[in-house]
Amino acid sequence: MIALLLVQNASSFLTRRRKKMKFSYSSTIRPLLRRTIMAVLLGLSVTIGSILPASAQRADIVTLVVPFGAGGGVDTVMRAVAERLSDELGRRVLVENRPGGSTMIAVDYVSRAATDGSIFLIGTPSLSSNFAFQPEIGPGDPRELLDPVIPVATQPYGVILGPALPDEISSIEALLEWAEANPGRLDMVNSGPLTAPRLAAELLSFRTGIPITAISYPSGTEGALDVAGGRVHAGINQIVEAMPQVQAGNLRMIAVTSLERSPVFPDMPTVSETIEDFDVTSWNGMFAPAGTPDAVLDEMNAAMNAVLQDESLHAMFRDQGTEFIGGTREDLANRLNSEIEGWQELDANVDLDLQ
Repeated sequence: MIALLLVQNASSFLTRRRKKMKFSYSSTIRPLLRRTIMAVLLGLSVTIGSILPASAQRADIVTLVVPFGAGGGVDTVMRAVAERLSDELGRRVLVENRPGGSTMIAVDYVSRAATDGSIFLIGTPSLSSNFAFQPEIGPGDPRELLDPVIPVATQPYGVILGPALPDEISSIEALLEWAEANPGRLDMVNSGPLTAPRLAAELLSFRTGIPITAISYPSGTEGALDVAGGRVHAGINQIVEAMPQVQAGNLRMIAVTSLERSPVFPDMPTVSETIEDFDVTSWNGMFAPAGTPDAVLDEMNAAMNAVLQDESLHAMFRDQGTEFIGGTREDLANRLNSEIEGWQELDANVDLDLQ
């Protein structure tokens, strides 16, 4: 409207001038009018662009980059979140899968992306462990590459036992007593050399002084099957991966690895009830490329906090032990920093074979 009024005023002024002058309108006034209108419009585009809120200048499509393949646990959760986030923002929200490199491919991709609120990374514990144990091969310190937006969800790991251990072992305390009486014999499966379940077993060994042999599998599901088959004593697994065997009576879950009891499994003890402050969980958090404006980060934080209160979302994933948490940007920053420092301490004290 402002542009139209200015253009109309400019046109009216030049028309009045035309009536008073005796030279050709076509050869002189028309080019002048055209240049005047273009100058007005150009000036307005700069001025209006500078005063519009950041949200009005951003792309209509928001992309959430998941560092794993389609169909996995994180992908499934984030597609459900994306659907609700689209409604909350009034914009299209897409999920893009960029697996590989122990999540480092996705991290590098998002860290180089535009800072206009059009792209976000769904981070996992690999953000902290990759940098803590192998800083030389990754894209860099995630605390410098990315801006935290919001904690999304958390899920404890389960400590599972199979028939290779006596039936009377039904607690972390009893498991550790057996391991002390049988030095060097306890082995535990995990889902990969630098995954949180592997590091949780190493941390358990470090904190107790009890040797534990970590055995890495291509997936937690395969490891759980070997524990259920009696080929390995125990494991630390994603609950969703172990639950089918637990429900079938082939495995028993004796504890969860979160600091506090899970609201999804309130009767299940935590490892921290035996080993103080033990806390290793699977989590997802949303990050933006470093340098994203605060207004953009705050808008997304508010929208996600609203989405994560949706009871239908909680109901979809409750049986998997997933707890949608939300919170502040600082909450996620503190989680990432605390994990990096914790894993760096473990790395300084334990010689880990990461192959």
